[in-house]
Amino acid sequence: MRTLCAVGGQYSRGGVVSVSAALMTLLAWVVATVAVQAATTRPSSLVPRPASFDRAAIIPIKDEITDVTRDSVRRRLKTAREQDTKLVVFELNTPGGMVSSTLEICDEIKKLRDEGVSVWAWVNNKAYSGGTVIALAADGIIMAPNATIGDSQMILMTPTGAGAVPEDLEAKMKSPLLAELRDSARRNGYDMTMVMAFVDPEIEIFWVENAETGERRFVGPRERDQLFGLVDTTRPAESGSEKSEKKDRSAGGTGFVSDTLSKTAWRYVKSAPGIGTPPQPIDGPRELLTLRTVEAEAYGFAQATVGNDGELSRYFNVTGPLERLESNWFESIVEWLASPMVRGVLFLLMLLGAYIEFQTPGFGLAGGVALVALVLFLGAPYAAGFTVTWEIVVILLGFALLAVELLVIPGFGVAGFLGLALLVLGLVASFVPKELPIPDSGDPSWWPTLPLTMHYLKRGLWALAGGMAGAIVCGVILARFLPRVPVAGRLVLPNPTRDMIEVDDPYEGLAQVGHIGKVEGTLRPAGKARFGAVLVDVVSDGEFIPSGTRVEVIERAGARVVVRRID
Repeated sequence: MRTLCAVGGQYSRGGVVSVSAALMTLLAWVVATVAVQAATTRPSSLVPRPASFDRAAIIPIKDEITDVTRDSVRRRLKTAREQDTKLVVFELNTPGGMVSSTLEICDEIKKLRDEGVSVWAWVNNKAYSGGTVIALAADGIIMAPNATIGDSQMILMTPTGAGAVPEDLEAKMKSPLLAELRDSARRNGYDMTMVMAFVDPEIEIFWVENAETGERRFVGPRERDQLFGLVDTTRPAESGSEKSEKKDRSAGGTGFVSDTLSKTAWRYVKSAPGIGTPPQPIDGPRELLTLRTVEAEAYGFAQATVGNDGELSRYFNVTGPLERLESNWFESIVEWLASPMVRGVLFLLMLLGAYIEFQTPGFGLAGGVALVALVLFLGAPYAAGFTVTWEIVVILLGFALLAVELLVIPGFGVAGFLGLALLVLGLVASFVPKELPIPDSGDPSWWPTLPLTMHYLKRGLWALAGGMAGAIVCGVILARFLPRVPVAGRLVLPNPTRDMIEVDDPYEGLAQVGHIGKVEGTLRPAGKARFGAVLVDVVSDGEFIPSGTRVEVIERAGARVVVRRID
């Protein structure tokens, strides 16, 4: 994820009534369906469908989950609160995203639930990774036809693709995510084994039922064997089925045991609504639990199938407006501006604008473009959660040192090199998001420790190098051809001609090379000489020349006139 870890493949909607109403409805529902509850485990059905709402809001979460997504959700939830909306539905169509952002969105959802607002998740059409975590945090889940939920393993994104979290970091880095999932399972009555199967590929789950009582459970191989009477529960676990399970897995098996061997009334579930005969195991080893709509309903995660806003309104009995609270244009632009390619173009514009500004007097359009490009270059990643305050401070300090070196201190020395170093460090670091803090790791939270950090560093260097190369090429083209283009040529001044830099003659054509004059006073070696009726400041070629001596001009450079004695 881009903290630099992600939940699942990359880096979310249902409801609750007030506490007292929910408890009364729940009690009535449990009494009315006790037989069915004994026959099947459907955790999410613990939350009954609300009676009606006079107002509802849909908050879409699309694409990758980032800090921009988190801030956008907070803004839209604030709007829902101000409108006294009692039903909020999160429409999820996301591959997941940053762990930190996902967990903060879950916190916002649970705060809203604690305020008495019904918060539901509507998976339309996929909620992988962080999307699943957000859906589980809601009061309940509904899904669009043929939608998908699951595959939520925490991963590290590397330059070559997704990779598992290293074992030495796994326990520490997974702790916040597992705490969130446990809390969601406790609040909503989800089966914790099934919830863990979303994030742990090593979990194997079987669905079994008691032929006499109709009770159904989701169990692992060990518990399955105990229920089947294949394990002596008084002996250590290693002496029973775990040995055979390990042997079976080492041979490429899945730990499957035929229920014909069962010595009790427990058997595999043979039929479930919507899916017919469930596969056994329903989630095998070395795979993450991923459910389509019919499976999510059969296993108790999804409450209903809802295909559009109209069906959603009818399902929740919304009698008033059903308003969509979309992300605004600013949030969309920020995510676009924070992409490396766009930032590389901004860097190019910043350098080009500065170059043109230095070639023209005063402060004009080019300087304004450079300033705006700099603000966007630093502001967009800051708003998206990539850049934090210290990178901006380092960049500004680098600019300040360079300004002192160029404008105050002669030459180019320590201040200039230090300014360049700070500038490069800040610019490259602005491409690298803050890592998820790892407790007790001994490293400060700003110090990069994960493999993805090098990938982001390289990406930042490539973007800056591309921008620099583009600026150099464009600068050469501008200097060479733009001055010849009408109107556009005013952006870059052409090289001055001789006439443009030639100083006006202060003596109006007199005292030119070869002209003869007479010394007035003594030249020691500077003094005056008369040429016609005009006195001219002159200097001899080195000797003292007395008054009245005739002299000839041998050199003329602007107002400087050099003469020599002539007989």
